[in-house]
Amino acid sequence: MGDRMNRELLVNEEVSTLIRVTSSGDVRPTSFIWRDRTRYIDTIGRHWEEMVNGKRLHCYLLQAVDSSSYELQWDPAANIWLLHRAWLPMEVA
Repeated sequence: MGDRMNRELLVNEEVSTLIRVTSSGDVRPTSFIWRDRTRYIDTIGRHWEEMVNGKRLHCYLLQAVDSSSYELQWDPAANIWLLHRAWLPMEVA
């Protein structure tokens, strides 16, 4: 049996994302589709804003139910969600 490690991928692909809007108006992603698979979000870690190419992006560090981690970016002006990075588990022998 091996230890579990994660490999980081720089993705930068647009993804379809389902969200929940809290009573305070916060937008929280609940799942997204990437490479024909729905990724269900277990926990949202950090949430911050960045200016990228003159656009204010909302960034979310997420953990999926399968223990993969992702960074999603949302451009509210264009209403586009981008999967920026992924940390996917891999087995090490």
